[in-house]
Amino acid sequence: MNKLLSFIILWVFISACTGVKNTSTAIGSKMTSKQLFKQMDAANFDFDFLQAKAKVKFDDGEINQSFTALIRIEHNKTIWMSLTGPFGIEGARVLMSPDRIQVIDRLNDMYYDEPFDFINNYLPFPADFSFMQNLILGNVFHSSTIKEKLELVDNAYIIRDAFDGIEAEYEVSPSFRYRMVKMNQQAFERDVKLTFDDYRFVEDELFAMFRQLHFKQAPQDVQIEMNFTKVRKETMLDFPFSVPNKMKN
Repeated sequence: MNKLLSFIILWVFISACTGVKNTSTAIGSKMTSKQLFKQMDAANFDFDFLQAKAKVKFDDGEINQSFTALIRIEHNKTIWMSLTGPFGIEGARVLMSPDRIQVIDRLNDMYYDEPFDFINNYLPFPADFSFMQNLILGNVFHSSTIKEKLELVDNAYIIRDAFDGIEAEYEVSPSFRYRMVKMNQQAFERDVKLTFDDYRFVEDELFAMFRQLHFKQAPQDVQIEMNFTKVRKETMLDFPFSVPNKMKN
């Protein structure tokens, strides 16, 4: 699979942000991990249609490039993305539904039409459409388990968990937002670190306008930065996606 497609999958992953309602609880209050999970779940970002624009920097040691990303989402139905280069020329367009992912790779004149679970080849954990949507929105995407441990460190909730061969650590703010997520899958020597910053209001909800991703799995060592310049809820959106005849099988 070419580097552009790998970038697209990782970029969807870094789109994880923390758009949640501003619920306040003192960090010093006693709370179990299940109680914290419920607070985070209750603070999920709610919308019908969402549109966003972001500047993205990609560096894997060989390629160091900047992109502009346009994102459109219909809740629980569609994720649409367009990636353009410095001169406004579209390099790729992506359309995701709960059971399918399609990519038009204009740089390499290629078209991909795959079942959604093919995305798992690029992630250190199983992912379905709902999972990826929650990542993009910043809604709770981990599940509370009986093995997870919760502690308070430097004015943050730290959740540590292990599942399916993955060691995970989640840093959560007093307002129940992900600040940092770390995941390690030793069997495949995969490491992921996500950080979130620069929160701003989108209507009555906060949204992380800046985030970083470090993904490492030999020989890959990828770093991505994303700065959102526009985020807004919409009442309706379209999702244009037309495959050129020359790319069709």
